[in-house]
Amino acid sequence: MLEAGEDTVDLHGQVERLKRRVAQLERNDAIHQKTIEASPDVTFRFDPEALCNYVSPAIADVLGYTPEEHVGSSGFAIIHPDEQHLAQQLRERLLPAMPGTGSDRFGPVLSRLRHKGGHFVWVETMVVIIRDPDTGVVQEFVLTARDVNARVEAEAALRVSEERSTAMLDNLQVGVVVQGARSEMLRYNEIALDMLGLTAEQIEGRDSFDSRWAVIHEDGSPMPGDQHPVVVAITTGKPVREVVMGVYRPASDSRVWLLVSATPQFDKSGRAFQTVCTFTNITAQKQAEVLIREQKELLERMSSPTIPIAAGVVVLPLIGQFDAGRAERVLDGVLSGVALHTARVVILDITGVSTADAAFASSLLQISRAVRLLGAEVVVTGMTPSIAQILVGLGIDFRGLVTRGTLQDGVAFALGR
Repeated sequence: MLEAGEDTVDLHGQVERLKRRVAQLERNDAIHQKTIEASPDVTFRFDPEALCNYVSPAIADVLGYTPEEHVGSSGFAIIHPDEQHLAQQLRERLLPAMPGTGSDRFGPVLSRLRHKGGHFVWVETMVVIIRDPDTGVVQEFVLTARDVNARVEAEAALRVSEERSTAMLDNLQVGVVVQGARSEMLRYNEIALDMLGLTAEQIEGRDSFDSRWAVIHEDGSPMPGDQHPVVVAITTGKPVREVVMGVYRPASDSRVWLLVSATPQFDKSGRAFQTVCTFTNITAQKQAEVLIREQKELLERMSSPTIPIAAGVVVLPLIGQFDAGRAERVLDGVLSGVALHTARVVILDITGVSTADAAFASSLLQISRAVRLLGAEVVVTGMTPSIAQILVGLGIDFRGLVTRGTLQDGVAFALGR
């Protein structure tokens, strides 16, 4: 009898433990159910035929249905027609399988579900397949759908904006480079790559401090990275306008001259987080300037020769405009010509001078005084009425300066001395 009593007590204890376990499971299930019902994600439960036997209240907010309206309907009916392949993939996974084979999780997958209003809503879905632990036969499957419509639409709008921005950059006729807070390259257009002689792969990872740019100033001196317009704009927080930079082009082993501007952009805290750098290719302009300067210097040398026309007499025809630099070169040429030809008379013919001002008048007097110091005399010829009027209007005393109307008159005067 004692042994039977002990067995009864032990059985009673096991029953109590099972009751407590069942109660705990029921409490956990209730908590789980409350969690599902409070979640903004929609939870569906489907039988193996994909008929809905439960849907959480969140369906009203996401898809516009009440739970009662959707229970009993097919889970595949509201999937967008373009995404029926996802439904097929799910059907294949619902086929009977041996326990432990295959995957009982499907997703996350981005898809569209039809709203009660007729439009489609983007959701991110995850499916969990519940199988019989012994046979592997599908008992049901649970699908959760998270509303990501706002995110997808924002991403689509961002893509459109980026595509529009890229198209705009590519259609600009100037080079554009967007550089980050450390002057690293973020974006660029095709024209920028063409001007810099780089490919997209070659420009990646570069910043303004990269020695491969080999940038120089207009005078040929090196321009270190901290002097580049982008870095100056980031450092000072102010725009930098129209800086001339000579940049090395590895593709052609040459240098391109760029006119560069940089404008910093600020975040909400006032920090310069990136800089938009624009530039135009002024290489042809720089080359033209050099050519014009060289031609001007050549013309001045050719237009200011000291020409001996007789023993002790030289002629210097002046052509074009006068500035301080040219006046100095003319003076050097006259003095050299006087010494070289042992001249007594220097004829300055100004027939070809286009304009006259105080600097020109001062130059004539300076040349005359310097020539006299060498024991020679200056005769000015070719004075036009307009230039004579200008010089008189300047109020400069020209007494002592010999003038003659034409070059022939000046030659006659010189030969008679």
